[in-house]
Amino acid sequence: MFSERPANFGFRYNSALWSLVQRSPFGPAGRHAVGPRLVSLAAIFYGLLVVAAAIWCGLRGMELPIFGSRPAAGLALGVATAFGTVALSLLTYRLVPITRKLAEELAPSLVDRADRSGLVLVAVFSGVGEEVFFRGAVQQEFGILIASVAFGLAHVGPDRRYLLWTAWAVLAGLVFGLLFEATGGLLAPVVAHAAHNAATLLIWKRSRQGGSPEA
Repeated sequence: MFSERPANFGFRYNSALWSLVQRSPFGPAGRHAVGPRLVSLAAIFYGLLVVAAAIWCGLRGMELPIFGSRPAAGLALGVATAFGTVALSLLTYRLVPITRKLAEELAPSLVDRADRSGLVLVAVFSGVGEEVFFRGAVQQEFGILIASVAFGLAHVGPDRRYLLWTAWAVLAGLVFGLLFEATGGLLAPVVAHAAHNAATLLIWKRSRQGGSPEA
Protein backbone atom coordinates (compact mmCIF):
# COMPACT_ATOMS: atom_id res chain seq x y z
CA MET A 1 0.00 0.00 0.00
CA PHE A 2 2.78 2.41 0.90
CA SER A 3 5.73 0.74 -0.79
CA GLU A 4 5.32 2.68 -4.05
CA ARG A 5 5.02 6.27 -2.79
CA PRO A 6 6.03 6.56 0.88
CA ALA A 7 7.08 10.18 0.54
CA ASN A 8 3.70 11.11 -0.96
CA PHE A 9 1.95 9.34 1.93
CA GLY A 10 4.10 11.24 4.43
CA PHE A 11 3.25 14.58 2.82
CA ARG A 12 -0.50 13.91 2.83
CA TYR A 13 -0.55 12.51 6.35
CA ASN A 14 1.55 15.35 7.73
CA SER A 15 -0.57 17.96 5.93
CA ALA A 16 -3.63 16.53 7.65
CA LEU A 17 -1.90 16.74 11.02
CA TRP A 18 -0.86 20.36 10.55
CA SER A 19 -4.31 21.32 9.31
CA LEU A 20 -5.79 20.16 12.62
CA VAL A 21 -3.77 22.87 14.35
CA GLN A 22 -3.38 25.64 11.80
CA ARG A 23 -6.83 25.67 10.18
CA SER A 24 -8.96 25.04 13.23
CA PRO A 25 -11.19 27.88 14.46
CA PHE A 26 -9.66 27.18 17.85
CA GLY A 27 -6.21 28.29 16.67
CA PRO A 28 -4.38 31.46 17.77
CA ALA A 29 -7.36 33.69 17.13
CA GLY A 30 -9.78 31.55 19.11
CA ARG A 31 -10.36 31.08 22.81
CA HIS A 32 -8.61 27.72 22.97
CA ALA A 33 -5.90 26.36 20.67
CA VAL A 34 -6.98 22.85 21.61
CA GLY A 35 -10.71 23.27 22.06
CA PRO A 36 -13.67 20.90 21.83
CA ARG A 37 -13.88 21.02 18.04
CA LEU A 38 -10.19 20.27 17.55
CA VAL A 39 -10.41 17.38 20.03
CA SER A 40 -13.35 16.03 18.02
CA LEU A 41 -11.40 16.38 14.78
CA ALA A 42 -8.45 14.57 16.35
CA ALA A 43 -10.74 11.77 17.53
CA ILE A 44 -12.11 11.37 13.99
CA PHE A 45 -8.70 11.58 12.32
CA TYR A 46 -6.96 9.08 14.56
CA GLY A 47 -10.07 6.92 14.69
CA LEU A 48 -9.87 6.63 10.91
CA LEU A 49 -6.28 5.44 11.29
CA VAL A 50 -7.48 2.65 13.56
CA VAL A 51 -10.18 1.70 11.05
CA ALA A 52 -7.63 1.76 8.21
CA ALA A 53 -5.29 -0.48 10.19
CA ALA A 54 -8.11 -2.91 11.00
CA ILE A 55 -9.16 -3.11 7.35
CA TRP A 56 -5.54 -3.49 6.22
CA CYS A 57 -4.87 -6.32 8.67
CA GLY A 58 -8.16 -7.98 7.82
CA LEU A 59 -7.42 -7.97 4.11
CA ARG A 60 -3.91 -9.25 4.69
CA GLY A 61 -4.92 -11.92 7.19
CA MET A 62 -2.94 -10.34 10.04
CA GLU A 63 -4.05 -9.96 13.65
CA LEU A 64 -3.96 -6.73 15.63
CA PRO A 65 -2.50 -7.90 18.95
CA ILE A 66 -3.66 -5.47 21.62
CA PHE A 67 -2.30 -6.67 24.95
CA GLY A 68 0.39 -9.19 24.04
CA SER A 69 1.24 -12.20 26.15
CA ARG A 70 2.05 -10.21 29.34
CA PRO A 71 -0.14 -7.09 29.62
CA ALA A 72 1.19 -6.02 33.03
CA ALA A 73 4.77 -6.13 31.81
CA GLY A 74 3.78 -4.27 28.65
CA LEU A 75 2.09 -1.55 30.68
CA ALA A 76 5.10 -1.15 32.97
CA LEU A 77 7.51 -1.12 30.04
CA GLY A 78 5.44 1.50 28.26
CA VAL A 79 5.43 3.80 31.30
CA ALA A 80 9.17 3.34 31.85
CA THR A 81 9.86 4.13 28.19
CA ALA A 82 7.78 7.30 28.40
CA PHE A 83 9.86 8.47 31.37
CA GLY A 84 12.99 7.97 29.30
CA THR A 85 11.72 9.70 26.16
CA VAL A 86 10.36 12.67 28.11
CA ALA A 87 13.70 13.06 29.90
CA LEU A 88 15.51 12.93 26.57
CA SER A 89 13.13 15.54 25.14
CA LEU A 90 13.83 17.90 28.04
CA LEU A 91 17.57 17.36 27.67
CA THR A 92 17.31 18.17 23.97
CA TYR A 93 15.38 21.32 24.81
CA ARG A 94 18.20 22.42 27.09
CA LEU A 95 21.05 21.61 24.71
CA VAL A 96 19.67 22.41 21.24
CA PRO A 97 18.76 26.09 20.74
CA ILE A 98 16.53 25.53 17.70
CA THR A 99 14.13 23.45 19.79
CA ARG A 100 13.59 26.38 22.14
CA LYS A 101 12.95 28.73 19.22
CA LEU A 102 10.42 26.37 17.67
CA ALA A 103 8.73 25.90 21.03
CA GLU A 104 8.30 29.66 21.36
CA GLU A 105 6.79 29.88 17.88
CA LEU A 106 4.39 26.97 18.31
CA ALA A 107 3.28 27.59 21.89
CA PRO A 108 0.66 30.29 21.12
CA SER A 109 -1.23 27.99 18.74
CA LEU A 110 -0.76 24.74 20.65
CA VAL A 111 -0.61 25.15 24.41
CA ASP A 112 -0.98 28.73 25.65
CA ARG A 113 -4.78 28.81 25.55
CA ALA A 114 -5.30 25.08 25.55
CA ASP A 115 -7.29 23.12 28.11
CA ARG A 116 -5.25 20.48 29.92
CA SER A 117 -7.98 17.93 29.38
CA GLY A 118 -7.96 18.68 25.65
CA LEU A 119 -4.19 18.23 25.48
CA VAL A 120 -4.42 14.88 27.25
CA LEU A 121 -7.22 13.68 24.98
CA VAL A 122 -5.33 14.61 21.82
CA ALA A 123 -2.24 12.87 23.22
CA VAL A 124 -4.21 9.70 23.89
CA PHE A 125 -5.92 9.76 20.49
CA SER A 126 -2.61 10.24 18.67
CA GLY A 127 -0.90 7.52 20.70
CA VAL A 128 -3.62 4.98 19.99
CA GLY A 129 -4.22 5.89 16.34
CA GLU A 130 -0.61 6.11 15.25
CA GLU A 131 0.55 3.01 17.08
CA VAL A 132 -2.29 0.84 15.82
CA PHE A 133 -1.58 2.04 12.28
CA PHE A 134 2.21 2.22 12.14
CA ARG A 135 3.08 -0.66 14.45
CA GLY A 136 -0.03 -2.80 14.11
CA ALA A 137 -0.34 -2.57 10.31
CA VAL A 138 2.73 -1.02 8.65
CA GLN A 139 5.33 -2.77 10.83
CA GLN A 140 3.68 -6.15 10.54
CA GLU A 141 3.53 -5.73 6.76
CA PHE A 142 6.94 -4.20 6.02
CA GLY A 143 9.08 -4.52 9.17
CA ILE A 144 10.33 -2.15 11.82
CA LEU A 145 12.71 -0.09 9.67
CA ILE A 146 10.16 0.85 7.00
CA ALA A 147 7.51 1.50 9.65
CA SER A 148 9.89 3.82 11.52
CA VAL A 149 10.82 5.73 8.37
CA ALA A 150 7.14 6.05 7.41
CA PHE A 151 6.43 7.31 10.93
CA GLY A 152 9.16 9.92 10.49
CA LEU A 153 7.81 10.98 7.10
CA ALA A 154 4.45 11.51 8.76
CA HIS A 155 6.13 14.06 11.03
CA VAL A 156 7.74 16.39 8.50
CA GLY A 157 7.27 20.02 9.49
CA PRO A 158 6.45 23.01 7.28
CA ASP A 159 10.13 23.94 6.78
CA ARG A 160 13.61 22.49 7.17
CA ARG A 161 13.95 23.60 10.78
CA TYR A 162 11.58 20.79 11.69
CA LEU A 163 13.92 18.10 10.37
CA LEU A 164 14.98 17.55 13.97
CA TRP A 165 11.37 16.66 14.76
CA THR A 166 11.37 14.23 11.83
CA ALA A 167 14.61 12.60 13.00
CA TRP A 168 13.16 12.32 16.51
CA ALA A 169 10.04 10.67 15.09
CA VAL A 170 12.14 8.07 13.26
CA LEU A 171 14.02 7.31 16.48
CA ALA A 172 10.77 7.16 18.46
CA GLY A 173 9.32 4.85 15.81
CA LEU A 174 12.24 2.48 16.32
CA VAL A 175 11.73 2.53 20.09
CA PHE A 176 7.98 1.95 19.82
CA GLY A 177 8.60 -0.75 17.23
CA LEU A 178 11.00 -2.55 19.56
CA LEU A 179 8.38 -2.37 22.31
CA PHE A 180 5.86 -3.93 19.95
CA GLU A 181 8.22 -6.75 19.02
CA ALA A 182 9.39 -7.35 22.58
CA THR A 183 5.91 -7.56 24.10
CA GLY A 184 3.99 -8.97 21.16
CA GLY A 185 1.23 -6.39 21.59
CA LEU A 186 0.27 -2.77 21.06
CA LEU A 187 -0.26 -1.93 24.72
CA ALA A 188 3.37 -1.02 25.48
CA PRO A 189 3.95 1.27 22.47
CA VAL A 190 0.52 2.89 22.86
CA VAL A 191 1.16 3.66 26.53
CA ALA A 192 4.68 4.95 25.81
CA HIS A 193 3.51 7.12 22.92
CA ALA A 194 0.42 8.55 24.60
CA ALA A 195 2.17 9.13 27.93
CA HIS A 196 5.09 10.86 26.21
CA ASN A 197 2.79 13.17 24.26
CA ALA A 198 0.64 13.99 27.28
CA ALA A 199 3.59 14.60 29.61
CA THR A 200 5.49 16.83 27.20
CA LEU A 201 2.40 18.88 26.35
CA LEU A 202 1.49 19.38 30.01
CA ILE A 203 5.09 20.23 30.99
CA TRP A 204 5.23 22.66 28.07
CA LYS A 205 1.99 24.34 29.14
CA ARG A 206 3.07 24.58 32.77
CA SER A 207 6.41 26.11 31.77
CA ARG A 208 4.57 28.79 29.79
CA GLN A 209 2.44 29.63 32.79
CA GLY A 210 4.86 29.44 35.68
CA GLY A 211 8.43 29.70 34.47
CA SER A 212 10.98 28.16 32.18
CA PRO A 213 10.98 24.48 31.18
CA GLU A 214 14.36 24.15 32.87
CA ALA A 215 12.71 24.98 36.19
